[in-house]
Order: sequence, then C-alpha cells, then structure tokens
Amino acid sequence: MDSKEHIPVLVDKVVELLVNEPRGFYVDATAGTGGHSEAILGAGTDKMRLLCIDCDSMALEKARVRLKPFGERVTFIHGYYNDIDRYLADRRADGILADLGLSSLQLADEKRGFSYMVDARLDMSMGERARSVIELLNRAGERELAEIIKRYGEERRARRIAKNIVKERKGRPIETTFELRSIVERSIGGGNPIPSISRVFQALRIWANGELDNLNEFLRKAVEYLNPGGRLAVLSYHSLEDRMVKRFFKDEQKG
Repeated sequence: MDSKEHIPVLVDKVVELLVNEPRGFYVDATAGTGGHSEAILGAGTDKMRLLCIDCDSMALEKARVRLKPFGERVTFIHGYYNDIDRYLADRRADGILADLGLSSLQLADEKRGFSYMVDARLDMSMGERARSVIELLNRAGERELAEIIKRYGEERRARRIAKNIVKERKGRPIETTFELRSIVERSIGGGNPIPSISRVFQALRIWANGELDNLNEFLRKAVEYLNPGGRLAVLSYHSLEDRMVKRFFKDEQKG
C-alpha cells in the first residue's frame, strides 16, 4: 500500500451501524479514496448500489480505481456533499455516510498547504469553491482575523496572533505554511506552540472551505433523503463539528 494512502477510521463500526439492508441503496457523501465505500459494498449483496460523492477530484479518481471490481454497483459524482439533494433528486437512501475533515492523502500533498509540518504554499482548498487563505491573511483586518481564529480554531491567543499577522505582512506577503507557523510560534512565546499552530491552521481551513456551513446544510438535507428506517452516520474530528452534529441529532429526536 502507498505510504500516503488514506486509511479510513472505524470501518467495521461504520458498516455495523450503517448497513441494515444488504440489497439497499447507500451514499458515501465524502468518499475520498473509497475506503469506507469498499467496506460498505463488501457488506452487501450484488443488488446493493452505492453513490460516491467527493469534491476532491484527485481522491475520487483513486476511489474509481479502488472500487473498479464492483462495476456498475457504484456511481461517482465529483461534487460537494451539501449538494446531496441535487444528486439524489427523487431517490431515497437506506444509509448515508459523511466522514468529515482531512484525509491523510490531503495532508501528505505538499501542494495543498494543509500541513504545518511541510513548507508549502498556503492553499488549503478542498475543492473549487474554496476561498483564498493567502488573500485573507494579507488583506483582512486584525479584528476579522482574530474572530476567524477564535471562532473556528478556539484559540485563546487569537488577538495576539492576528496582530502579529498584520504586523508581519507589512514587510512581505504571508504565503507559505512555514511563514504562518513562524508567526504563531513567536506569538505564543514559551511553551509548546504546536497546539496553537494546529488550531490556527484548522481555523483557516474551516473558513476557506466553509466547512461548518456545508455541514449544517448537509445534515438538514440528508435526513430528508432517507428511506423509512434509513440511517445517517457522521464521523467528526473536532469539537466544533462534534457539537453541531450532536445538537442536530438531539433536535431530530425531539421531532
């Protein structure tokens, strides 16, 4: 296996909780390279059908190769999971899966600028709709930067970091991951800077890709496209996503 290949999490648990109709129709709304999709299809009969959606064309191409043995049982759409209503139209699913956040494939791609461990251009784009992180860092006001870092990264030193970003860009534009990492490190002072660096990168990635807005839209739409008894499974990785998903399911239970 390629060392950069994404390994999906909780595969067995996802299949156990999601697949209750082995001949049904399922949606992997964030298919990535197809790890969960492969397991879902493997748990069904030849009658099972799966729709794979992903906004990352590179990942989706890997999924096509991985899932080729399943032939016509699987269909691929290059698009955003929050547009699920457009792709399903009048169809209803027995199960819908969304695995949120970054894949190891995206983190390992030096051209994407997601990782603070590799010096690269600050892209952070998951798809064509993404906003420019470089433009934000070099044009936004100090208050706006602080609000984004605080809101999406839950970083308590957001104001200090934003102030230093504005100060630093007066000398030259901030365009790379290591330039941003250095600013955060100097803003923190003593102690381990990695947690703060991670939170700042998270904040900028969420802002650039509209992740929370997309998630909210997806959740509202997905439940409307389930068959009676159908299941919606969401894998979340940070507290902002987690709180949103739990609140949504709690509200749905209240009816």
